[in-house]
Amino acid sequence: MLKIKALKININTDKGVYGTPLIQFNDGLTIIKGFNSTGKSTLFQSILYCLGLEELIGGKNEKTMQSVLKSEILNNENQIEARVIESNILLEIEGSSIATVKRYISSESKNSGLVEVFDGPLLTSPNQYEYAPMYVHDKGAADSNNAFGFHSFLEKLIGWELPNVQYKDGSQRKLYLQNIFPGFVIEQKAGWSDFFATIPYYALLDKETRAVEFLLNLDSWKIQQRKSKLKQDKSDLILDWRNKYTEFKSLAHQIACEIRGVSNQPEIIESKNAVYLVYVTEERTYNLTEYISYLEDEYAKISDLEIPNVGEQAVESELKINYLNEQLSQLSINLSSVINRKNLTISKYNSFIERLSELENDKVQNEYHLKVKKKGADEGFAIAHDNCPYCSQGLNDSLLPKDIEIVPMQIEENLEYLKAQINLIKIYINNHRSDIDDLEREIERLNNKISETRSNIRTLKTQLVSDNRMPSVELIENRLKLKSKLDLYRRKYDELVSFQEDFKMLSDEWVQILGEEKKLPKSLSPFDHKKISELEQSFKSLLVDFHYRSKALDGISISRDTLLPAVEGYSLKFDSSASDFTRAIWSYTLALKETSERYDGNHPNLFILDEPEHQDTGDNDFHLLLKRLGGYTNTQSIVFASFHQTESTFESCTKDVEFNLIDLGKEKFIKKLID
Repeated sequence: MLKIKALKININTDKGVYGTPLIQFNDGLTIIKGFNSTGKSTLFQSILYCLGLEELIGGKNEKTMQSVLKSEILNNENQIEARVIESNILLEIEGSSIATVKRYISSESKNSGLVEVFDGPLLTSPNQYEYAPMYVHDKGAADSNNAFGFHSFLEKLIGWELPNVQYKDGSQRKLYLQNIFPGFVIEQKAGWSDFFATIPYYALLDKETRAVEFLLNLDSWKIQQRKSKLKQDKSDLILDWRNKYTEFKSLAHQIACEIRGVSNQPEIIESKNAVYLVYVTEERTYNLTEYISYLEDEYAKISDLEIPNVGEQAVESELKINYLNEQLSQLSINLSSVINRKNLTISKYNSFIERLSELENDKVQNEYHLKVKKKGADEGFAIAHDNCPYCSQGLNDSLLPKDIEIVPMQIEENLEYLKAQINLIKIYINNHRSDIDDLEREIERLNNKISETRSNIRTLKTQLVSDNRMPSVELIENRLKLKSKLDLYRRKYDELVSFQEDFKMLSDEWVQILGEEKKLPKSLSPFDHKKISELEQSFKSLLVDFHYRSKALDGISISRDTLLPAVEGYSLKFDSSASDFTRAIWSYTLALKETSERYDGNHPNLFILDEPEHQDTGDNDFHLLLKRLGGYTNTQSIVFASFHQTESTFESCTKDVEFNLIDLGKEKFIKKLID
C-alpha cells in the first residue's frame, strides 16, 4: 500500500518566497483540475520527483523538472517575474508508516540526489521528527541492506520485497521500483502511447512482463527466479566438480594410476565405491586395494628372505643386469613409439580444431545468407528467387564451385550439412583429446618404469664392485623401496577415500538440482493460468464498459508470453484506433489492480494519472473511468485533468462521481507567498 498524503513546493527567489499552499490528498478519488499552464504537470512531476521516479518522465534529477522549479518564475503573461535561488519539494506519504520526503531541485549546498526523510507527518502535523539523509539513483540506492538507499526505504514502506530478475548480461539483479510504477502511474506525453510506455530500459529482459508478474504476484517470476538460482547452482557445481576431478587426476598421476568411474563432468554416482583407481601392469590391471594387497604380499616375501653377501649374489646380479638392460631397451622403444603416437594425435587434434573453426565460420555466413534471402522473399527482392538483384541472372547459392556439374544443395541443405559436420568434428576432437590424455598417462608410466629400471641397474653394478663379504645392497634397497612404495600407496588410498566421498556428495547435489529442475513448471503454474484468465476476463469486461470498438473481443487476449493485451500474437496497439488504444490502457491498468486485489497481489492500490482523457476518448467514456475510480473505496486515485478547460465538461464528466477536488483555477498555481 502507498498513499500520497500531502505536498508542498518551496521556492526562494530574488523577489521573495514563492511556492504552493499545503496540498492535501484524501483517500478515494482526487481530481486535480486546472487550465493548461496552471501547474498540473508541475504537481504531477513533483510527486514523481520526491519518490525518486522522475525517470518515468524522461531523465534523472533536477533536469527533468520544469523551469519554474529550477530557474525562473513566469507571470500569467509568461514574462519573467523572479529568478530561482533555491527550491525544494516536500511530500508526505503513507505505507507501513507515515514519512515526509524532502528533495531539493535547485540548491548550492544540496545535491539533487540527496533525499531527506522525516519519520512522521511533517506537513499535516508539524513537529520535530527524526531525520535521515538518503540518496537516490546512485549505485546501491535500491540495495535492501543499504540504510541510506532511498528506494530501499520506499520499498520497505510500501511493504514490497522486490525479487532478483535476469538482465541481458546474464546477471541476477533486483527488479527496480522504476520498472513497476508505470503500471499505475501514467504521465500525459508518452504514458498513453503504450502499455508500460515509460518503463526504463535498464537492460532488463522482458521488463513489462517482469513488472506484471510482480504486481499479480505470479508464481512465474518465482519459478524464473528459482530456475536462475538452479542454473547458477549447476554452474557452481560443474566448476567444483571439474576442480575436484583435476585434484583427483593429480593424485592418480602421483601413483601412476588411472581413474575409473568418474569423468570431468557431473554425473550420477550410485555409490562412492563406483569411483576408484587402477594400477596397470603388463600382466594385469589392479584396483588400488588389490595393488596394495599385492605390495604387502611382495614385501612379506622379501622380508622373510635372509640377506646374502655380495659374493653369493655375483652371478645372479650379472644376469639381472643383462635382463634389466634388455628391459630398459624395450621400454625406451615403447616410450619412443608412444611419444610418436601422441605427436601424431596432437597434429590430428589441431587439424580438427582448425577445421571446426572453418565450418563454424561457413555456418555463420550461410545463416547470414539465408536471413538475407528470407528477408528478400518477404519484401519481393530478386535475391529471394536466387536471382542477382542487379542483373536478374540466376545465382548458385551452394558452397560448390560453379564448374562442378552436379545439382547443388540449397542454403538450407548446406546449413544442415554444416551442422552435421560440426557435430561430427566435435566428436573427433573430444575423442582425440581423450586419446592424448591416455597417451600422456602411458608416457608418464613408462618414464617412471625407465627411472626405476635404471636405478636398479645402478644398484646392481655398484654391488658387483663391492667387497664380496658385504651384505647384498640390492636386496636391502629393494626391501626399502618396496616399503616406501607400500607406505605411499597406503597414504594415497586414504586420499582416494576422501575423493570418493566428495564425488558422491557432489553427485547427490547434482541429482537434487536435476530433480528440482524437473519439478518446475515450464512456464506458468496452474494458479498463474487462473490469475491470467481472470485478468483477461476483467480486461475484456472493462473494454466493453469503456466502449472499445476497434476489434472484436473474441480476438483479444492476454498473451501468456508477454502478459500484455494482444491480437493474434501482436500488440493490441496495432489493431486499435488512437482513442480506443487509450481506452485499452485504461482497461488494462484497472484490470491489473482488480486482479491483484482479488488474488492478494502486490498492487499498491494507487493510481496517478495525468490527463487520461487522451486522444479524444470522449467525455462519456472519461466519465465512466472517473466513476470506476471513484468506486474503489480502498484505492487512492489522483487524476490530473483539464476537462477541455470548460466547466460544463467538468460537470458532465464528474456527475454522480465520488471525488475530492483540488481546483488550480485559471492562473498559475505557484505564487508569491512572502515578500
